[in-house]
Amino acid sequence: MALLLTASAHADEVLRKILEQNFATAVLLSDSEAISFGFQDFDPNSFLTDNNDNIGSEESLELRKQITIYTIPYTLDLPAVPLSDGTSITQDLTFVGSYLETKRNISYGDDPLEPQDTSKEQNYTFATKYGAGYAFTDHLTLNTGIGTNLMYYRNDYTYRNSFSSFFREQLDGRAFNTDAWAFTVKPNIELHYTKPQDWGHWETFTELKFFYGVGWGEANEGNVGNPGGWYWINGIKGFYDIGHLGGYGQTVFTSLRRIDVGGDLEDPMGTTNYYEWSAGWVMSVPFLKDYIDNIGLGLNINYGSSLKGGTLVFLINEH
Repeated sequence: MALLLTASAHADEVLRKILEQNFATAVLLSDSEAISFGFQDFDPNSFLTDNNDNIGSEESLELRKQITIYTIPYTLDLPAVPLSDGTSITQDLTFVGSYLETKRNISYGDDPLEPQDTSKEQNYTFATKYGAGYAFTDHLTLNTGIGTNLMYYRNDYTYRNSFSSFFREQLDGRAFNTDAWAFTVKPNIELHYTKPQDWGHWETFTELKFFYGVGWGEANEGNVGNPGGWYWINGIKGFYDIGHLGGYGQTVFTSLRRIDVGGDLEDPMGTTNYYEWSAGWVMSVPFLKDYIDNIGLGLNINYGSSLKGGTLVFLINEH
């Protein structure tokens, strides 16, 4: 409904903000440390005696089912930089390809005889990041980095409702059936503590990420805006080694993260902070060892955001 305001005097600013939030959301959803999507979504309240609206709802489950996302990361280790005191700075390059698709059926008014419109939004993201790390001790490491996100957005809209069809001439090519681009720069800083144990290890971390960029394209007659925001991830993880199967190591893990968000992320996420709890099983693999450290299955629950709810996740390179 918000996009129909493009017919008003404030159309440009309203649509610009929507486009900025769209690109900001694509930045966040392509980061698996910030939020997780899987192959089977569910409402955790289905298994609880008392409903908790912060852990899931029919609305948030429906929203999660409308979203499809695929993310493929690859990290290349670079030669370490030796320092005069005998320590060194580690370096790496990370490349991420991501595809985000959202499909919706949209109704206008209360007339049950009026057909629904359909909307499909696609976001393609190619991200790169240079990272550097310095170990203060065997357990405490400072990691910093600078990254970029190049994103392409496409909207395909089918008019069926008489109300939206009335505004089709004003909307087409500007709000619907249009495309846009955005490029963001994304610095980050992280403090990471790892503690080995007889049973495996546990780790805790705090990581702050900013992003800001520029948009362009056909949408809103080129007034795509400047997507920007930040998110701060604080978490703890535990990994328990359970032995080997056929010579390949197996580990079970659990983690709890709090994610604070700001800027163009607040409205889409419906909050200024939310939580993610995860648990799962991973094992090392006998194939593609240069690219894949482990694979496994996990359970993830999002608490407190517009995407609250549970999902089953297929895991690759879980650390």
